[in-house]
Amino acid sequence: MDGPIPVMEQLKQLNQNLLDAQPDQTALSHLGQQLAQQCAEMDACLLQGLMELRAAHIGLQAILTLLQRRDEPLLFSSDEAVALLEPVQQRLSHGLSRINRLV
Repeated sequence: MDGPIPVMEQLKQLNQNLLDAQPDQTALSHLGQQLAQQCAEMDACLLQGLMELRAAHIGLQAILTLLQRRDEPLLFSSDEAVALLEPVQQRLSHGLSRINRLV
């Protein structure tokens, strides 16, 4: 079973439908509403994905700053390092997943 159709593919199909339905005002109105809905969904996916990626970026910057402090020895275990990196990985995964829904 195939997954949901990516938003970008839906927009391409709606655009083709708009071109095909030019003389039919009822179809144009309906397709216009669908297009507006798809654009709103795409905007929401992009915004949510970018927010997740930005949060992951900030998290990575903080971890790198911690690791680059040369005035003190690193006093944490690999388990603690994993605990620092797991939320960043989750944010990256969520952000990419949202953006991947578009293509």
